[in-house]
Amino acid sequence: MKKIFALLLALCMMTSALGGIALAEDVEPGLLRTAVTYDISTMDVAQTTDNYLIPMNVFDRLFETRPVDGVVKSLATDYSVSADGLTYSFTLREGVVFSNGSPLTASDVQFSFERLLKMAKQNTEIALEVAGAEQVMNGEADTLAGFSVIDDTHFTVTLSAPNAGFLAELSSPAMSIVDAETMANAPKFGQEPADTIGSGPYIVTEWVANDHYTLVYNEKYWGEEPSAKKVIVWVIPEPSTQNELFLNGELDMIDLASLDSAIVASTYKTQYADKIVSTRKVGMTYLILNENNEYLKDVRVRKAIGMAIDVDAIIQGIFMGDATRENGIIPTGVWGHNDALEGFPYDPDGARAMLKEAGYKEGEVHFELALDSTANTSTQLVYAFISEQLEAVGIRAEIKSHEHSAWLALRSSGEMDSFVARWGMDYNDPANIMYTFFGNANVAKGRSLNYADEEVMARVSAARAIVDDAEREKEYQALEKKLIQEDAAWIPMFTELHLYAIGERVASFTPHWAGFSDFYAADFVLK
Repeated sequence: MKKIFALLLALCMMTSALGGIALAEDVEPGLLRTAVTYDISTMDVAQTTDNYLIPMNVFDRLFETRPVDGVVKSLATDYSVSADGLTYSFTLREGVVFSNGSPLTASDVQFSFERLLKMAKQNTEIALEVAGAEQVMNGEADTLAGFSVIDDTHFTVTLSAPNAGFLAELSSPAMSIVDAETMANAPKFGQEPADTIGSGPYIVTEWVANDHYTLVYNEKYWGEEPSAKKVIVWVIPEPSTQNELFLNGELDMIDLASLDSAIVASTYKTQYADKIVSTRKVGMTYLILNENNEYLKDVRVRKAIGMAIDVDAIIQGIFMGDATRENGIIPTGVWGHNDALEGFPYDPDGARAMLKEAGYKEGEVHFELALDSTANTSTQLVYAFISEQLEAVGIRAEIKSHEHSAWLALRSSGEMDSFVARWGMDYNDPANIMYTFFGNANVAKGRSLNYADEEVMARVSAARAIVDDAEREKEYQALEKKLIQEDAAWIPMFTELHLYAIGERVASFTPHWAGFSDFYAADFVLK
C-alpha cells in the first residue's frame, strides 16, 4: 500500500511540475498533447538538420511527400521541365498568405533559396544545385543566376546539372518557404515565435525552453482545416515519465521509439495493441568499412565481414522483431528499391574460408569500430553484437567511443576504420542515398570511407540526369548490385519500424512518410 501511495504521489508531483497536464476528460476540444525527449534548438531550417517539427507545421514547401500519393503539389500548382532536364518552370498557388497576412509571391521563393546559401549553416545542398549558387554562397553575387521571377506566381529554376529528382528534393523540410518581407523585420526568426512566420496550417505561439512549445491553427491557412486546432508538445527527457503520462491519459500520442523495447513488448503490444500505429523509418542502418585500411582494402575481407554478421539475430534480439532486413543500399519504401537483390548470407564458415583465401590467419585482421558517444542504447548493442560475431570468425574489431564532434571530424577526414550508422531519407528518391555516399570522391571520402572506383562514382552522378524513371531505376539497381555484390562497399543491415501509440481521444494518425519522429499535426484526426 505504501508503494502504491508513493507512486501516486510521485505522479501527482510530476504532473504538477509539467504545468498541470490535464486528464483526458478535462481537455479542451481540438487539443492534441504529445511529448519529445529533448528540446529543439531552433525553428529555422537554415540552422538545423534535426529540429523539423515546427518547420513542418508552420511552413509550406512547393511540394510535399505523402505516404500513399508520393510527391504532390503544395505551394506549386503546376510545373514543366525543359528537354535537357535543366530548367524547371513553376506556377505558384494563388491567394496564399503568410500568417501575418503578407501575400506569397515568387520573390519569396527566390529569397528562401538564396537565404539558405547566404546563411551557409545547414541544408544548403539542394539550393546549391541551382546555377550560380556557388557565387551566392561565396559572396560573389547577391542573387541566383539560375532563378528567374517572371511575375508574382511564375518563376523558373535552372540547375547547374540535370537532376530528375529535383521535385522530390523540394518536398524536404529544408526547402520550407519563408516570407521575404517578414524576414526584413524579424531579427529573432527561428528563436522567437512572434518573428517565426509561415504559411502552413499552424502558428507557433509559445516556446518555453526545456518545457514545451505550442502550435495553434492558422486561420489564414489556404488548405483544409485540421482536426487538431491546438498542439502542445511537452519536453519530457525521461521516457518512463512519458510512459506514465500516456497510460494515465495525459498524452494523446507517445513515440514508442523512446521506450525500452521490453516495455513496448509487455505493455503496448498486449494491452494497447489496437492503439499502435506503425510505419517504416525509411532509411538504412549499415556498416561502412574504410577501403584505405590495411586489411579492409581487400574486398575478400569486406565480404567475410558481411557474411559474419547475423542481421536476423540483431533484428530479433535487439529490436524485438521491429525491423526488416535490407540487402542493398536503396531502402525499402523508396522507389527504385530492389526486392530481388541478394545481399550477404549469414555464413560464418564461408567467412572463415574467405579470410583464409585472402591469406590471413585467425586474429590477424583487426580494425576499430568507431562509436559515437551519443549513440543510443540500441546502436551500442548493435556494435557489441557485430564485434562479438566478427571475433567468432577470427576478426578483431575493437569498439572505441569518440566524443560526438571528434567522431564527426574523424569520419570526415576519411581516416575512420569503420562505423555503424543510420541514414534516414529526407526525400523519396534513390539519389538521396546513392549520390550522398557514392556521387563523387569528395562525398565518398567521409560518407563511404574512401570508395575509389571513379567509373562507378561517375555513373552514380550521371544517373541523376536520367529523366526516364524506368531507365534511371535500372541504372541505380545495376550500380547497387556492383557496390554490394562485387565491391562489398556497403554492408546493409536493416530498416527499423517506427511504432507510436495513440490515446482514446485520437481517431487516427498518419505518421510521416519516412517515419520521422517529427509529425504533421494535421495528420491527426481527433474524436
